[in-house]
Amino acid sequence: MALESKSFTVARLASIPNIGLTMAHGGSGVERAAGIPISVERKGRFPELHGGEIVLTSGLHIGEDWTAWKSFLLAATGAGASGLIIGLGTEAAFESLPEQVQTLASEHDLPLLTGDIADFGRIAHTITVLHSEGQRESFRRPLDLQMEITAIVARGGSFGDLLAGWQQRTEEPVAAYDRLGQVMARSSSFPASLLAPLGKRLAGQEAPRLGEQLRLNATELAADPDGTSASPEGTVEISPFAGNDTVRGFCVRITTGHETAELAAPALRSLLALEFERVWFLDESARRKRAERFARLLTLTEPGSARTFLRSIGIDSGPLWGVSIEARNETHAEVLIDDLAVVLAAPFVRHRHRIVECLATVDPRQALADYGLRVPTGIGTRGAPEHSARSIRQATLALETSRRAGTPIEYVDGASHEFLINTAPSDYLESFSSAVLAPIEKSRGGEALLNTLHTWLLERRSVEATAERMGVHRHTVRNRMQRIVQITGHDLDGIDAQTELWLALKVRGFRDTRDSPDGP
Repeated sequence: MALESKSFTVARLASIPNIGLTMAHGGSGVERAAGIPISVERKGRFPELHGGEIVLTSGLHIGEDWTAWKSFLLAATGAGASGLIIGLGTEAAFESLPEQVQTLASEHDLPLLTGDIADFGRIAHTITVLHSEGQRESFRRPLDLQMEITAIVARGGSFGDLLAGWQQRTEEPVAAYDRLGQVMARSSSFPASLLAPLGKRLAGQEAPRLGEQLRLNATELAADPDGTSASPEGTVEISPFAGNDTVRGFCVRITTGHETAELAAPALRSLLALEFERVWFLDESARRKRAERFARLLTLTEPGSARTFLRSIGIDSGPLWGVSIEARNETHAEVLIDDLAVVLAAPFVRHRHRIVECLATVDPRQALADYGLRVPTGIGTRGAPEHSARSIRQATLALETSRRAGTPIEYVDGASHEFLINTAPSDYLESFSSAVLAPIEKSRGGEALLNTLHTWLLERRSVEATAERMGVHRHTVRNRMQRIVQITGHDLDGIDAQTELWLALKVRGFRDTRDSPDGP
């Protein structure tokens, strides 16, 4: 097996002290991997090589036949020799290297070294030892890498942690896709421009089967028709990983060609498959247990009890996001149960018919964007475990808005009126707004009255702050507010009246615009 070029090359061989070798011709081949030594001391057919061997010869079987030397060097090059060592001395063909041989080595671009023929035994032994050490190192490096990435998973690392660890140790950007071509995770340097093109291919008929690999040119894969952005470079290698002889997903690497990474890549795929089976592909009992734990956590509203419960099941008591998703159908909901367990690192997930709910331990916005979910999705606010029920309720409200908006919606604290407005039918909202605000609008100076009412509510019912913001006298504000009370018949000190007027103004399009004060 060939070694990585940096481990043991012809150039390094020539630089070893006390070995007695001199570089007569280097050329472009000096960085070739130097293989085991082989002695060639007979005429006739050149022996078959495995590739990369260092050929040693005294030249006695050739002598000063320069045509034979030309054939010899041509045969050595064609057989894949990494270099040629010619022994010099009284017992060899030459005591000094003939210029003709050096010229032929240059013509064939074959690295040529010379040494004392009396030291050939020691030279061959030294090369063999160094080659063996290099082979041991070439096997040790991928073994160390396998142990390091295995430790990431053993410590409870997620898909993202595993891929980040691989990139850190190999400098290879890497991503993992599910069997449907959706992104599960990617390392930080994996180009975002490749995500969609790769997903499209994997979702189609180009996905490789078990035992196959697909290699693509990154530049062509992410080609920008406008030429406005730089395209990634390198070879993209797509390999499936499996569980129970079934493709579960795909490991996508932008390869460096380093032997260590190539030898350790099967271990990476195995770990992805194992992690998939452990976390992502849930059986019915695991799903039921997660749903039961989910329901239990939602009942725990005290910090101590919620965090004690999490620790009792081996889960970190960090913040959680509530997520509510409406699947396309119940089959899709079943798939999402499995997928979200990994995509959102969600220890709590359940579904009721088409609605899938989970508590995510990672920010779901970017993760769901990479995953490519195209169904109504609501996201609650980030909160401590004891606030999980609140975050789920918020996610449910946001889901209602997402159905109407056609995009994932994140709940924002203090903006529940926006969800109510976006959820209600537009004709109902128009009727509601007209019924509440029409008496004010139709009265004399109705526009100024509405602006004053909106500003007064924004300024927490402060006459002085309203007057300052609008640039009018405070008596003007008082007079307008008294007129509104007379027109509507509302007691504006009551929270119900304030809420009704506030919602009606929001429906009508009033917003907090501080750039320019409202006119009188």
